[in-house]
Amino acid sequence: MEKIRSKYFAVCAGLIPLIFVITSCKKESAPEKQTYLQVSIPHMSQPQGSWYQMNSAVRFIELIFDHPVDQATVEGSIVFWDKTGTISGYDIVTSGAMVYLDFRDDFLLKEGWRYFLKIGSGIRSVNGEFPFKEQTLELRTTKRPLGELLGINEDAQNTLAVISDIHMGDSRATTGNYCWFGENADALCSFLDYIQNENQVRELVIQGDLFDEWLIPYRMAPYDPAYGINNAREFYLAVANSPVNQPVIQRLRAIASGTKTALVYIPGNHDMLLTQDVIEEIIPGIQWAGDVPGLGKHNPAQGIIMEHGHRYDFFCCPQPLVNPGHMLPPGYFVSRMYAEGMHTSSTLGEAAFSLPKSSFMFLVAWTGSFIYTMHKFNMEAPPMDSLVVKMTGADGYPDAVSFNGMQEIYFLNDIEAKWQATQQQNGVPVPISVLVALLNGAYLTPAAIMEYLEQSTNFTNYKVVSFGHSHDPGIYTFMDDQRQTKIYANSGSWINDEECSPRKSRTFLIIHPAEWSGSELDVVMLYQYNLSNSLINRQSDYTPELISEASIPDL
Repeated sequence: MEKIRSKYFAVCAGLIPLIFVITSCKKESAPEKQTYLQVSIPHMSQPQGSWYQMNSAVRFIELIFDHPVDQATVEGSIVFWDKTGTISGYDIVTSGAMVYLDFRDDFLLKEGWRYFLKIGSGIRSVNGEFPFKEQTLELRTTKRPLGELLGINEDAQNTLAVISDIHMGDSRATTGNYCWFGENADALCSFLDYIQNENQVRELVIQGDLFDEWLIPYRMAPYDPAYGINNAREFYLAVANSPVNQPVIQRLRAIASGTKTALVYIPGNHDMLLTQDVIEEIIPGIQWAGDVPGLGKHNPAQGIIMEHGHRYDFFCCPQPLVNPGHMLPPGYFVSRMYAEGMHTSSTLGEAAFSLPKSSFMFLVAWTGSFIYTMHKFNMEAPPMDSLVVKMTGADGYPDAVSFNGMQEIYFLNDIEAKWQATQQQNGVPVPISVLVALLNGAYLTPAAIMEYLEQSTNFTNYKVVSFGHSHDPGIYTFMDDQRQTKIYANSGSWINDEECSPRKSRTFLIIHPAEWSGSELDVVMLYQYNLSNSLINRQSDYTPELISEASIPDL
């Protein structure tokens, strides 16, 4: 080894002088001579690197060339248009290297609109040395944030509002400190008042988990006659009648019974035992968007698809084939233990249970889930073989069960081998592996891409996918082979802030479908509803704060 190393350094030492000679003999290359005028548009971002984003309130468009331009060559060389045709509501002003499209008083840019600006090859620099190579630029205007629309009371009604993951429990959950909802009840009521009072929202969609039938300590009975709860229907009625939740339910009833805004419900995993007749009894006039038991989806406009997201989550999707007569998945029993930790511990839990993010199959995931929960709440391991998980009729389980007993049911009935058939039963468009489905418990972006954005599903090309479930709000844009931008958005949650941290709570989506607005763009906006000190009303009030925005051309 030492001889090889010595020989290596000797060769390198011999090459150094040779490299020096070769590089010293090279002539310094001359800089490439400029051929064409170059132009830039300041004060505009390029979110995807291919189009420019501008505020719809701007009154001019500024072009800056790298050399002063001949004013006489500018006239007739710039054309501005949209889907309706050529636009003439502007004057062109040239000053040295700057050219302005100065909009006249009677012309206003439309919000969420797609414009094109052609800069023709007739433009020349002042001395005529540099011509311009023709370019056509795409410009997209933003939508006005909701905070700027409060009180305007516009009647366009081309807006879709999306919320999810409220996780309301019954009065036992609130007093027992195992409920994820309550601290944001006033904020949610304020938001629903806005939806009802303003005339901009055509549909309000709740993407699941309005109710929470999973977060119940395992030592407590889900259905308890002492609280007037004997079955699933009475459980959901008890949740709706809880003092914390009543103001929210009242506002949802008002929206659903009105004529301005449709209220749509997609079932989630924490309320997968909810049925259409029960939700319609609680909120008359609500539109049920379920498809197969425990699941649902909604297609409000062309190319837009919405789900809760648990259809693609191995631990949280309905599992009707593994244990015939029941459909609760492993995640339900993990949540029961998690709720026990919240109930008995002074430390509040996180917003959602997160499985270990590594390569594992069912047994490893199950074991890791329990170890995580015990560590988080400093719990002693429950008697895993004892019948300690009270069921009292939930999902058809008449008696208490043990954690190990449920593990054996899933394991011995080969939950992994039945996964493909389970996906078919659950209406999964594109089957995925067990490992990917396990990871979907924490990250739903792969599911959005694989199920809807990579390909057409059921002969439909989807361009916007909206999920809840993960409690992780965000907007993500993607490019396909045709360089067509597509969007996955997550609506986040309205659970208690400390339990949601570090993720944002009180988040929602506002979607402007092109089909409704007449635009060529679908616009997706993510908001958080926060307290803001109002100097006008001399009191604290909630206002929507824009977090991010993305747009996509109509297919």
